[in-house]
Amino acid sequence: ETNSSLYVRGGSPDQNLIILDDVPLYYIDHLGGFVSTFNSDAINSVRLTKGGFPARFGGRLSSVMDIRMKEGNANEFKGNATVGMIVSKVFVEGSIKPDTTSYMISARRFMYDLITRPLSRILFDGISIGYYFYDVNTKVNHRLSSKDHLYFSFYAGNDKFGWSLKDKSPDN
Repeated sequence: ETNSSLYVRGGSPDQNLIILDDVPLYYIDHLGGFVSTFNSDAINSVRLTKGGFPARFGGRLSSVMDIRMKEGNANEFKGNATVGMIVSKVFVEGSIKPDTTSYMISARRFMYDLITRPLSRILFDGISIGYYFYDVNTKVNHRLSSKDHLYFSFYAGNDKFGWSLKDKSPDN
């Protein structure tokens, strides 16, 4: 259907509750619904409840999707990076204090504007057109005891469409 919306039991996408580390998310798409905001490098688990969910989720009619980000590796540093023509991303995780405090940082950027801007300048006589999006996920996790832990979770993302005109006024 040309979008990444979730339809559960005949309900509409706004009848689903989507939470990322206990924070509700209201718009979960990039590129007008073609791409999800969730970077797979940062996701640890996804739990979809289609019925019988507790009242603490605010009376949603269709479903609750509980997404948890990775907590980071508390013992060693790990990372990976991908550079591509469409999407580039980086992921790092490691220990701040061994066995108790860890971190995770994941970022991704849609690179399509790096192709379309120069190409549109040539094709459209100085008019530059481009679009990109980015996502950043970060988490710091501290284990207080075997049963308790404290974490700080952060997500930021944005879509950016831009165009510019080359000034063709004569220089005097």
